Amino acid sequence: MSHEPHPREGLVSFVSRAAGIRGLSLSGFCNELGLSTKKLINLDHLQTNAIAEIFGIHNSALTEMLSWSPQPSPSVQVQFRGEDFVSRALINPIVRGCPACLREDIQSGAVPPRGQMAMRGDWQLRYVDMCLQHRQALVPLWNIAQTLARYDFSTRLHSIADDIVAERLDQPCKPITSYDQWLDDRLSFGTDLSWLATHAIDTAARFCLLLGAEMERLIPESSSRSRPPREVGFECARKGPEALTKTFDDLASSVKGSQYSPQRAFGRLYVWLTWDMANDPRCDPYRDLMREVIFNNWAIPAGEPILGKSLTTPRLYSVLTAAKEIGKSTHFTRRFLEQKGVIDPVDDRTDAGLTFDATSANPILAQAKRLVVAKEMRKRLGVSPHQFETFIRQKILSPVLPQSVANLQWDTADADALLEELAKHAVTVDADDTDWLPLGLAAGRARVDVKDAIDAARRGLVQVGRQPGLIGYASVYVRQSQIEKLRAKGPKHITLSAFARDVGLHQSGEMTDLFNAGHVTATELFNPETRRKGLYVTDADIAAFHAKFTTLKLLSMREKTDGRALAPRLRDAGISRFAPEGQDFGPVYLLDDVLGALW
Repeated sequence: MSHEPHPREGLVSFVSRAAGIRGLSLSGFCNELGLSTKKLINLDHLQTNAIAEIFGIHNSALTEMLSWSPQPSPSVQVQFRGEDFVSRALINPIVRGCPACLREDIQSGAVPPRGQMAMRGDWQLRYVDMCLQHRQALVPLWNIAQTLARYDFSTRLHSIADDIVAERLDQPCKPITSYDQWLDDRLSFGTDLSWLATHAIDTAARFCLLLGAEMERLIPESSSRSRPPREVGFECARKGPEALTKTFDDLASSVKGSQYSPQRAFGRLYVWLTWDMANDPRCDPYRDLMREVIFNNWAIPAGEPILGKSLTTPRLYSVLTAAKEIGKSTHFTRRFLEQKGVIDPVDDRTDAGLTFDATSANPILAQAKRLVVAKEMRKRLGVSPHQFETFIRQKILSPVLPQSVANLQWDTADADALLEELAKHAVTVDADDTDWLPLGLAAGRARVDVKDAIDAARRGLVQVGRQPGLIGYASVYVRQSQIEKLRAKGPKHITLSAFARDVGLHQSGEMTDLFNAGHVTATELFNPETRRKGLYVTDADIAAFHAKFTTLKLLSMREKTDGRALAPRLRDAGISRFAPEGQDFGPVYLLDDVLGALW
């Protein structure tokens, strides 16, 4: 008994055609040959060898037929064309085929059609949708749940032979897509020039279909129905990681709303990778690419599993996750991050959607955790409200945030750092040594800024002691004698008032009036000794005064006579006091007037 196998024909179809030639069902034919129909369908090794011997099938032909048959393997997988597939990808109650191919099989009226029509193995692969030879979609031929009845191809084809011959099952011609050609080349010849070449057909084809379905959401409506999803997905996947990453980024960006949801972004594809294929390492390359996109687009907390893996440290924060991290409200967190320049105040994205780099933000968020109100900061330092105000005024401490943003203005690390620096080289204070005083008190007595005293203590210019039994700033003592040396010297110039006494214009503030009227010059300077600002005259100011003016006191010193005697002489000479526009500046005269009259 012999007849030739058809290209792509599986072993069960081959035996069924032999049964059809005899006008028998598959089971009836197997009974005649002493074969088990069930073992045949399961491709039992002994059974296949027996069939090869009965039909005179060479090893190469047998191997080829078996490759086009779903061969059971461990777990829920089957072998097909040398690759592993999940069994449901090839075993299904719905049996499909190409009516045009089956009709072309019928070449002789001497043999019943069911003895000539061959079922191609690739027709049962759920990822195959088209017959490339006839450009037709595969159609369901029958739907039978019971396995033995389903694979009785001889009987089933006999029941639909008239429909096949009459072309009642034919479909309209459709374009062959790049996906269809890729899958056919891969199954027929094992050739694949795409990135998918190293990926199993089973997972690659399913990935293309699910990816394309999601990508359709990104395609304009006018063109979204022009190509099937499997082709859309394949055209992206065949290019590899760069194209896939961009597409995943686009899908991630398309998600609207306030909450992160990878399922909303990637739909059924995410479900498939996360749950359906969770334990299948063949999907790891797809999972790895998608996971990276998720980590790079959303603020995923450390330890949260995404597609089977998690981050040890966050890669991104959002305002929402940052608020959870620091234990503050999202309102405070957003204002804080704006103040620190981490986020843009005009960025109106939601608290969950506004993300930023976690690594650079970690020190800033650590500071946010330490922020306290002024009362807590004073307690941390161990200072009174007055002392705290001094610290602020002299910029020994500065708030992290303006009060208009929040009352949580103060970083406890600043207080700890200050106290640590002051205590770093401190000695224990000798209670009998009266030169030791609290730092603030010593600075006040020496008329030295507390800031200057603290800076000197930090730099080791004054010795620091710690008073046993006290804590914080109150325990910090310094030597009064050393603090005294920090007092700055006053200006080297004399004051305007002292100069006024020297020239005799101090009785009623005449010199000050001259200065205010712009007739003499002086400079305002700060005197560290008096802690006040005052008017001081330089040598140039004094020289300018003497070059323009003289006074009764100066004249009496020059003439070595009483000023009261000089006044009548000046009046008799017609010389009047300097009084422009009638303003009285006291006994002051223009020098040129006096020189011309008296000398």
